[in-house]
Amino acid sequence: MIDKITAVLTNPAFVNFAQNTKATVATESMFKAVGRPAFIMMDKKVDKDTRRYAAVKEGLYQLLCLGIYMTLVSIFFKNAGFKLAQKLIKNEKALPAFKNADEYENYLKLARMPLKDRKSNKLLSKVSDTLKEDQFSRTTLKEDLLTNENPKLYEAGKGAIELSYLAGSVIGLAWIASEISNKVLHPIIKTMGLEKNKKGGV
Repeated sequence: MIDKITAVLTNPAFVNFAQNTKATVATESMFKAVGRPAFIMMDKKVDKDTRRYAAVKEGLYQLLCLGIYMTLVSIFFKNAGFKLAQKLIKNEKALPAFKNADEYENYLKLARMPLKDRKSNKLLSKVSDTLKEDQFSRTTLKEDLLTNENPKLYEAGKGAIELSYLAGSVIGLAWIASEISNKVLHPIIKTMGLEKNKKGGV
């Protein structure tokens, strides 16, 4: 089972497919926050007050989704998914014992840089001085970064993070955002003086 999990997380096709999940979801939410209200306002078949109410509500909802995704999902789900992957493939060379997802991402950024650019990069201080690939390794990962032209990337870590983003976007946007919006959107719209003009939902 561990081999199958590792194979999925390290599969180049999966990594390439998922590697821009965060940026994709954030961009989509921004376009929705602007585009949907714009299209609602262009619908001349509906009266102006109803259009304004629906457009504001939709815009606020999409901004709420973006906020939830960039905070709860990007922080909580990322680290939770990364830690889970470490436990599932413990003692495997596919993913060393990084302290958290952020340390891994700092390592990955450095590993992708040319060797000459790593030595003076501030990210180097964010990688543990004692972290090794496993207990039998002779050198630390930081030493590998400073001496190896092509250090390992440990794609399992990237795969775990992006899989967490995918799962978090479903849970965060489909469930959490919906629950929060039911409690906060109407008070906000009412404060803006639009609630009294409501003639239908979005």
